[in-house]
Amino acid sequence: MILAIIGASGVGKTATLKTLAQNLMPDSPVRIFHFDDIGMPNWDELEDTKKWQEETTLEWVDRLVKIALEEKFAVLFEGSTEARFLIKGFAQHNFTEYKVLLFDCSVETMKKRLSQRGQSEIFTQDMINWLHYLREDAEKRKVEIIQTDHATLEELGQTLLEKIHA
Repeated sequence: MILAIIGASGVGKTATLKTLAQNLMPDSPVRIFHFDDIGMPNWDELEDTKKWQEETTLEWVDRLVKIALEEKFAVLFEGSTEARFLIKGFAQHNFTEYKVLLFDCSVETMKKRLSQRGQSEIFTQDMINWLHYLREDAEKRKVEIIQTDHATLEELGQTLLEKIHA
């Protein structure tokens, strides 16, 4: 099973999975991956950011499916990407043991979290638009939305474990 968590910066994806990773036993059958681990481009030099995002997401799906099938691990993956790219990648592999979840929060919560982690500069109208776009797209695609405003990182991690083992 692969559980892919998407969302804008500041919604709690990375923090939740990092907290969860700290609490997993070393022999846990769950592996955690972060989109940003693949390396980020210089956005100013990139001609087509959507194309890069799609290609990188598909590359990640290739890796994740291989791990899930060959190594028999449950996989948790998080990143700020679009559900459609994940869905396309899983379809290319005829892989059906996955679920995409959107972590979502209010604009106020996003602003507070980005400020707390010293990234106030990325709280821009573009980031707010991305938050809204992902929410609307998730609703359209019937992707489950998890509100993170009032949940602790531990509660969110427990929710993910329950979903991956369901």
